[in-house]
Amino acid sequence: MDTNALLALLYEDDYADASERALRRAYRDGRIVVSSVVYAELAADGHFETTADLDRFLEDFSIQRSDPSREALFRAGQRFQRYTGRRPNGLQCPSCGATQSVDCTDCGDDLSPRQHIAADFVIGGHAAADADVLISFDTAFYRTYFPDLTIVPE
Repeated sequence: MDTNALLALLYEDDYADASERALRRAYRDGRIVVSSVVYAELAADGHFETTADLDRFLEDFSIQRSDPSREALFRAGQRFQRYTGRRPNGLQCPSCGATQSVDCTDCGDDLSPRQHIAADFVIGGHAAADADVLISFDTAFYRTYFPDLTIVPE
């Protein structure tokens, strides 16, 4: 399960109902797990004061923490390498593909949009190698880098 699906439940946002439906379907098929990366991202959210609070939240949804296998981590690394190799420098127009460089007015470094980080690939690798399905709302990203992975909700 991806962090965004759990945050939807935690904050009862626009994705909460879809996340809950995906969880109900997943319960019928087996157990639900999160990687240590998702656990850390939830801890970083600031909602939980202690590990006991976070553990209780996961237990309330019958979600277990499961570390990714070496195969999952290797796959994540391979996909992250492909991603960083494809990523253009600067900003890229989504319509025509032209790239532009925008400099920070304070330090002069090139600015770029928020990028995916290795942790996102660990979540995808964990789901692809060690699970049957990933519950996430970042469907386009995971379909691009883990095309054989089943992602719900669709």
